[in-house]
Amino acid sequence: MILNRRRTVAFAVALFASATLTLGAASASTTTDEHGAAGHERVRVMTLNIFYGGDDLDLKTGEFCAEANGCPQTLMQIERAITQAHADIVGVQEPERNVEKIASALGWYGSNRAHVMSRFPIIDPPGGDGLYVFVEVAPGRVVAVANTHLPSDPYGPYLVRDGGTVKQVLDLERETRLPAVRDLVKVLPALARKGIPVMLTGDFNSPSHLDWTPAVAAERADVPYPVKWPASSALAAAGLRDTYREAHPDPVAVPGFTWTPGSPEADPHEVFDRIDWVLTAGPTRTIDSTVVGEKGGPDVGVGVSPWPTDHRGVVSTLDVVPAVPQVLVSPATRRVTIGEDLPVTYHASGRHGERVELRDAKGRVVSSRPTKAGSTDGTVTLPTRGLRRGAYDVALVSGGKAVSEAQVWLYPAGEPTTVSAGKSRYRQGEPITIDWSNAPGMGLDWVSVYACPDGACTDTSEYLVYTYTGSAIEGQAKIGPKSIGADSSWPLAPGEYVVRLLPDDGLVSVAQSAVFTVTEK
Repeated sequence: MILNRRRTVAFAVALFASATLTLGAASASTTTDEHGAAGHERVRVMTLNIFYGGDDLDLKTGEFCAEANGCPQTLMQIERAITQAHADIVGVQEPERNVEKIASALGWYGSNRAHVMSRFPIIDPPGGDGLYVFVEVAPGRVVAVANTHLPSDPYGPYLVRDGGTVKQVLDLERETRLPAVRDLVKVLPALARKGIPVMLTGDFNSPSHLDWTPAVAAERADVPYPVKWPASSALAAAGLRDTYREAHPDPVAVPGFTWTPGSPEADPHEVFDRIDWVLTAGPTRTIDSTVVGEKGGPDVGVGVSPWPTDHRGVVSTLDVVPAVPQVLVSPATRRVTIGEDLPVTYHASGRHGERVELRDAKGRVVSSRPTKAGSTDGTVTLPTRGLRRGAYDVALVSGGKAVSEAQVWLYPAGEPTTVSAGKSRYRQGEPITIDWSNAPGMGLDWVSVYACPDGACTDTSEYLVYTYTGSAIEGQAKIGPKSIGADSSWPLAPGEYVVRLLPDDGLVSVAQSAVFTVTEK
């Protein structure tokens, strides 16, 4: 278990890749149900934590990569693992800006914001609010996919190993990991009730209540008592089914451990468990599920040598009945360079006169294109030449009304990403306001405060206190006593500091503000 900042995120992702909903898109294998009904699709859904971007592990030594720009051969093994698993959709944890890079190498669609890649088009549905994407597994028909990475530290099984009681373990889980699944529990079951197949992939950093049973406690020394782990219990109560346990219902006979096949950061007294899951809800049926990992590893059904990460993956084969999505409009990117065309995907009602429009902050139409006559699905291209910098709305107009809208931001070519503190001077303990613009908008972009004595602050790993941007292109956040890292760093001591914006949980700064000062009260 990696106990550092990049594993303490609570991340339920959503939204978009540079893909379009296209008539005639490649379809998953079409099947029929037991009654012979057509319209079912067979898809393979995989979850995989790729260890700090997939290029930070040296396959020869099993230690951290010493090469300045990472180990590209390790990234190629990640791609090979996905290929050998015959996956169609992959939820990725710890991607660090590499989802689209891996997807491109595979000839797939990928989303650095959603941390989802697929051989099918990925669609940003308005109202997804960063929680899920649609994947078009058949022409004009979709499934919903969410991906998550729950906080890792402190890790529940370590507390058990070190003598913690059931109450202490449950209290820890309810405080640390249960809050990270609450939005998933609220939103995903509602999609399933509408008839949309739902898949949730993730590194949950928690065992499952399906695994820590009385029968397992009687067999495994590292499971001294049964535990109804709160995160998995809450997801199950919401109707999300564990595909691995549907395929392998006996946790004594088939533990299916995913943590860990080995890690440069492994605890010297490591405990092993199944913490990476593919969950599903709605009109889906589990056909099979297997562990993807090192050749010869326990319960590994798809073996890859050498194995390139510190987690084993899971791939599940599902029979699904994909749904026709709601009316929607989906721009190919939320951050647009003025002068470039903006592709926009739509799913419309097919009524005469429907259009896709670009509207400025005052609601004025500045660019417009009709949808294809008689078609419900397609893509139009909106020109942006001559438009001003700022926020705009992309709208699907039907019957004279906007029936779906999505926001984009237009910037002049070459405009840098900016981040700044609201004031140049703060009193000790006063919350710090941070503003940013033209951000990458990736799933785990974060803003952080660093000590900067005498203006010397070049190390991006020595952060003090930080927060995530929620993948916002432009926004504002406050750093204060409830921010991540505040338990050991807040209030900031008097002195000089700098705030940075870093994309996708990585340590490469894309913007740096002027130094600000904290003074005594």
